[in-house]
Amino acid sequence: MDLHSLSLQELKKVARDHKPKIKHYYVKSRLELIQLLSLKELPQEYIIEKMTIEELRVEAKKRGITKGIWKLSRPQFIDLLYPSSQQNNQDNDGGEKHDNPKKENT
Repeated sequence: MDLHSLSLQELKKVARDHKPKIKHYYVKSRLELIQLLSLKELPQEYIIEKMTIEELRVEAKKRGITKGIWKLSRPQFIDLLYPSSQQNNQDNDGGEKHDNPKKENT
């Protein structure tokens, strides 16, 4: 399928039916949709964002995590199962780390 020949509405229909799901496909530009649909595999963050709480519970059970999973919220599950994904989103604030100034003996 030649994605470049499709209109924006047609691309949105393709994205809507894509497996795994593409989050917020309906607000993406034509270029963004073409780029996403051209990939062989979606980036991990797209897959994680679309996982349901039930899918996250199944993943936790596969990894041997069974205690207390019924109490966890979706963000807690994501932090537990995919800590590097959550950390990458928080660490991209653009700021630089500052060292504490050394105290001088007077």
